[in-house]
Amino acid sequence: MGPSRRRNERLRALLGEARWTQAALARTVNALAAEIDVELHYDRTAVAHWLSGTRPAPPVPDLIAEAFTRRLGRAVPPAATGLAADPGGAWGDRLRGFRMPVGARLSELCSLESDPARRAGARLLPYREAELVQSTRSAMTGPQTAGGAEEGPGVVRLAVQFFSASFDAHGGQGARSSLAAYLTDDIAPLLREPGDRTPGRGLLVEASRLTFLLARMHQDAAVHGLAQQHFTTALQLADASGDTTARAVVLRGLSAQGLALGHRKNALRAAEVAAASPGASGGPARAFLLSQLAVAQAACGWHRSARVSLTRAETALAAGAGDGTGPFATYAPGSLEFQRSQVLRYTGDLPAARTALANSLARRPAADHRGMALSHAQLGEILVGLGHVEEACASWNSFLDYFAVLRSATADQAALRMRQLLTPFRNVPAAHAVLRRIRTSTPPDGRP
Repeated sequence: MGPSRRRNERLRALLGEARWTQAALARTVNALAAEIDVELHYDRTAVAHWLSGTRPAPPVPDLIAEAFTRRLGRAVPPAATGLAADPGGAWGDRLRGFRMPVGARLSELCSLESDPARRAGARLLPYREAELVQSTRSAMTGPQTAGGAEEGPGVVRLAVQFFSASFDAHGGQGARSSLAAYLTDDIAPLLREPGDRTPGRGLLVEASRLTFLLARMHQDAAVHGLAQQHFTTALQLADASGDTTARAVVLRGLSAQGLALGHRKNALRAAEVAAASPGASGGPARAFLLSQLAVAQAACGWHRSARVSLTRAETALAAGAGDGTGPFATYAPGSLEFQRSQVLRYTGDLPAARTALANSLARRPAADHRGMALSHAQLGEILVGLGHVEEACASWNSFLDYFAVLRSATADQAALRMRQLLTPFRNVPAAHAVLRRIRTSTPPDGRP
C-alpha cells in the first residue's frame, strides 16, 4: 500500500472540523481515558502517527470517537475516524445492544462478567456524555403520571437486600460477578418468557433495582463506561414497569456518576428531572432525589438553590419512614448529612462541611464500611485543608481501618489523594505514621 493510501484523511478532516490541533486531541484522549481509570500519555506525535495510518489498540479508537462526539455535538462512530480495524466487531456489537429488547440487553451485558475475553474489552468502554443527555430526555418524554408497582417476588427482594448490603460492606469490586450471574441466570430468563406472558411490574422494578446496584458496583470499580450501560438498562426496566419512582432513582444514579466525572451541567439536568418525578412526592425517596439535586446545584454554582433543595430533603425525610423496608424504601440520615457536606464543600464552607461529615459518621450504620471509609477520607481532606494536620491523620487512620476490608476503586482513589495531601507534611510524626501505615499494609487483593 503506498504512502498516499496509508494517510488517514478521515481523521484529518475531523481535526479540521473540530478546529483542534494534534496536541489538543491527544490531551482530550488522555482525559477521556482517565474517566475509565486508564492511564494514557499521548502527545502530538502520537496523533501524527495516527494520521499517517497507524491504528492504536482498543479502547483508543473509541476514546477518539467520543472526543469528537463531544466536541462536534454529533455522533461520531469509531469507523468514522478511520481507526477502527473491525467496525462490525465487539465494540459495534456493544453499541447495537441499545436496540435489543430489555431482557436480551440485560442478559448480554451481564454475561460479559463470565467471559474473560469479552469482559476485558467491555471494561474499557468509554463513558459517553451524550448517553447521559439521551437518558434524561427519555425520562422527560416518558409517562409522567405517578405509578406504583406491585410487590416483586420475595426471593428477588431478598436478593436486592443482600447485594445492597454487600456493596455497603465490601465495595463494588466484591460481589459484582455474583450479581451479574444472578441477573443472567435467574432474572433475565423471566424477562424473556415466550408467548403472551409479560413480566409482572413488581419483577421489573426489582430487576431494575438489581441492575442499578450492578451499575453502582461497576462505578465504584471505576468501570464507568460499563456502569453507564447498566444504568441505562436499569432505566429501561423501570420504564417498562411504569414505576416513576424507580425511574427517578436510576436517573439520580446517572446524575451522580456524571457529576463525579465532571459533567456538571448535564448531571444537574438529570437531577432536576429525577427530583420532578411525580412518583416520589414525599418520604425517603423524595429526600434521596432532592439531596442529589442539591449537590448538583452546588457544583454548578447555584448555592442558594442548593440550600433550598437540602431543606426540602430534610423536610421530606422527617415527614415519614416511607412505605416499606429495604435499601430502596429508606434513606439513612447519615447519607443525607454526607450530601450536605458535599454541598458545603462546593460552596467553600469547610468548617460547616466538617460538622456535616462528623454528623454523617455518627449516624451511619456500623455495617456501612464503604460509607464510613469515604466519610473519614473526606473529613481528613477537609481537616488538612483547614490546617488541622494531626486531626486529619486521626480521621485517615479510621479510614484505613475500613479501607483494609474494602475492594473499591473509589476508596483506592481516596487513599491516593490522602498520600498526595500528606506528603508535604511527612516530617510531622502523625503524618509520617499514616504514610508508613499505608505503605506497609496490603489488603487481600494486593492493592498498595
